[in-house]
Amino acid sequence: MTYWGGSNGVNKFRCPHVMGKCDCPFGTSWCSDSNYGMVVKTRARQDSRLFTVPHRGTSNWKLLYNKRTSVERCFGRLKEHLGLETGLNVRGIKKVKTHAYLSVITMIASVVAINKDKSSADIAA
Repeated sequence: MTYWGGSNGVNKFRCPHVMGKCDCPFGTSWCSDSNYGMVVKTRARQDSRLFTVPHRGTSNWKLLYNKRTSVERCFGRLKEHLGLETGLNVRGIKKVKTHAYLSVITMIASVVAINKDKSSADIAA
């Protein structure tokens, strides 16, 4: 089936022969009597791991996936360089939250310092 769009949590798929994506030896006669072809609608709540909104491979899905990868890079930096993976020696949710907040503040401060240093180097050049 070929992806044909989606809205309100529903993805719509159409017969690939009607869409011109493949050459079926039986045409559309075996799957549907209409010229529009067979239509299958899926909902993400049926199986959220199998049916995603937006559908995998679309431009909206690629934008969301790019955001996800950037967030995962931040999490990796927090774990690797700022001690959120194994360096946690406190107990209690309040202390863990405080440690995580301090790590995030440290990461943001380092980014601001690096950007400020780069901008002052650009002005001097």
